[in-house]
Amino acid sequence: MTVSYATDFDLLGQVLECYKPHCRYLKTMAVSLVDGQVSGTAELAIGESCYIEDTGHLNAVEVNIAYNQMLYYVVAMAVREKMAPVVSTWTMAEYWRRRLPDILITRLVSRFQWPVDPRAFQGEFTLTNISQRRLTPSSPPLVALDTAFRFWDDRRGRSDGEVTVAIIGS
Repeated sequence: MTVSYATDFDLLGQVLECYKPHCRYLKTMAVSLVDGQVSGTAELAIGESCYIEDTGHLNAVEVNIAYNQMLYYVVAMAVREKMAPVVSTWTMAEYWRRRLPDILITRLVSRFQWPVDPRAFQGEFTLTNISQRRLTPSSPPLVALDTAFRFWDDRRGRSDGEVTVAIIGS
């Protein structure tokens, strides 16, 4: 079974609201559910780095920010559209409340095969596994997301990686 959702620009605006205007890299993102796996493809652009002079290529800090924006958007869509079992019981209000304080990157691996032009590039986000467990019998549930990403441009630029995300109980 395949279900696809085009960019919801109202939702995208809400997702990016927590970022300073010059750090809103995610421009569009289509999200799909294919045979139970949630993924998304995105258009991104970085007009000006938020912390360093122009390097001419996507760097590790910008990869992390771009990844975060894709993650937040995909999780918001997964909650709203009931796409992933563990978050299907959440309301959107719960997602907005938990988005910043409770969603933590616990491991980030990124690889750069060839410089990616930050002015116009594409991205892909895949939720490869989602699980829930309690660290102790009395602790709130911890949601673990295993994800993968890749970025590329119209030339031969390419970067990819894997990220483990914890959503702590609150």
